[in-house]
This record gives sequence, structure tokens and C-alpha cells, in this order.
Amino acid sequence: MRIGERLVNMGFFDRAIKNIVKKAKPVLPVAAMFAAPYLAPKLGAFLGAGGKGAGLGSLLKGYGTKFGAMPMLLKAPVSSGLTSYGLARLMGQKNPERAALYSALTAVPFSFMKANAMANALGGDVSAMDLLMAPGNTPITQTVPRFGVEGNMKGLPLNVMPKTQYLGDTTKTLSEGMKLSDLFRKQQAGKTLLGTPFKAGDFDLTAGIPLLAGTLGGMPTDEQAEEMQIERERRRMKQMYDMMQNPYYSYVPSEFKFTPYETGGEVSGPGGPKDDAINAKLSDGEFVMTAKAVENFGNGSRMEGAKKMYKMMNALDPESEKPSEAMV
Repeated sequence: MRIGERLVNMGFFDRAIKNIVKKAKPVLPVAAMFAAPYLAPKLGAFLGAGGKGAGLGSLLKGYGTKFGAMPMLLKAPVSSGLTSYGLARLMGQKNPERAALYSALTAVPFSFMKANAMANALGGDVSAMDLLMAPGNTPITQTVPRFGVEGNMKGLPLNVMPKTQYLGDTTKTLSEGMKLSDLFRKQQAGKTLLGTPFKAGDFDLTAGIPLLAGTLGGMPTDEQAEEMQIERERRRMKQMYDMMQNPYYSYVPSEFKFTPYETGGEVSGPGGPKDDAINAKLSDGEFVMTAKAVENFGNGSRMEGAKKMYKMMNALDPESEKPSEAMV
């Protein structure tokens, strides 16, 4: 394979990859929402001891420990904000900082809703605020004092209360605490609005609410959208004008304000055959042919018609511009 063919193929694949990424951008938040609960354990195993990324994991361990120690009331908005910021940057949104803010603010009531559902599933031994305020990676416990009867109760009269003694405290674990994965799971079995049953632990679609809020926050404002539209139109017009290289037209202006045709020649510019979008300076006595007439004169070919028009004009006016003079 020649070098030129290789370069052409590389360019083709480069454009194909860019198009795939461009098409995939709108679904990235949804994909991230679904992938998060499945990728998090695998990423942890990869970075953990014995994993291929253990070196990187040890480097990030200090930050991970500090992040893990955060209560869920802080951990949920921080993780949602960082995720939305990264997605906004990846998608090329105009306002990634605002995306992070919207996502973080939405994560606060969402995390309380999930904590309340989790508290109900635990039977009411802990409250939603207990789950949200507890340090991360720390179980929620309750200290219960133990008491016992002093001495032997055998033969003790019924009207005599036995003496009790304090036997120490025991610790009861009420909950293992709230983890980030709990935000993505159903806490109790039930049914959807359509009557479809689901089990406790199933994926919860409402987990995408903070990411959706972040996506909306990253969208351009009205002023930014207007600027983007103007820039797109400028690029479109520039591309269109760059393509308009007429071999029988000697003057290619930087802007299409007006086009001098004092010496005659074929007209080329923006618009269609009947749009009248080109400003031209004409002289008294000149005659303008329609685009269809030029095409018909060339038996269906605009270029052939222009050649014949030049030939006829040069025959009638020897001082008019020749095709050789008009070549770019």
C-alpha cells in the first residue's frame, strides 16, 4: 500500500471516530448513569492491592480515604458535581461550572430521599439524618447497657424485688452506613407506575436526576446560543464561498458586497439561479442573460454555455475579456 493511500485511510478512520464521538455525546449522561454502579467495583479492584493499577491506587489512596470519610450529605453533591463537570467538558458544553453546581444542588434533596427510603427499609431504628450525617465507611451503632439479677432468685418471696446489677455495655449495629452505590439502588421492593414489579437492590432510574440537572445547567444561555448560531453561519458561508472558484471569473472578492463586471464575464456567487443575491455594477446598454439561458446555450452545461457566451462576446466586442484572461 502506498503512503498516499495510507494517509487517506487514516484520515477516513479519524473522521469516522470523530463522528462516532459527536453522535455519542447526547447519550453520555445516560450511559454514565447506567455504568456507574457496575464500573465502580471493577475500578476499585483495579486500583486496589493486587490489581494492575495498584501503583496508581496507592497514589490516590490518601485522597480516596478523605473522600470516603465524608458523610453522605457532602459525598453525594461532591461526586455528582465532579461527574457532571467532567461530562460537560467531555461533551463540549459551554458552562461546565454551572453544570457542576446544578448537579450538586440537586443531589442534596435526592440523597435525603434515598436516605429516608433506606431508613424505612431498616425498620425505623435509624433516621434519614443519621444515615446522611454518619462518617463514611463507618457503621451506625447503638450502645445498650446490660443488667442482670444479683444473687439466686430461687426461694425468693414473690413480694420481694430482686436486686439488679450493671453488667456493662454492649454495642448494637443498627446499619452498615450509607454508601454511594445505595444512591443507585432501590431500597425496598415495590411496583412502578405502570405496575411492573421491582426488587430491593434493582437499579433506580431516578439516580440520573442529578446528572440530568447538570446536563441542563451546562447548556448555553440565550446569548451564547445566539453567538454559536452566528459562528455556525459564518463558517457555513465561508465554506460556501471557498467552494466558488470559477475558472472563467478573474475577480474573487474577499466579501460579496458587489462584483465588477465592466469587461463582462460569467457571474458566480451566493444564492441560486433566480435568487438575485449578488450585487453587481452594470453599465447602460449592457444585457444580462439568465442562468438557464447560459445552461441551455451549453446544451445543459453551464460551463460549456459560458465558453460559448465568451466566444460570442469576444467576436462582437474584441476588447472584452477573453477566457484566457479570466482563468484563475
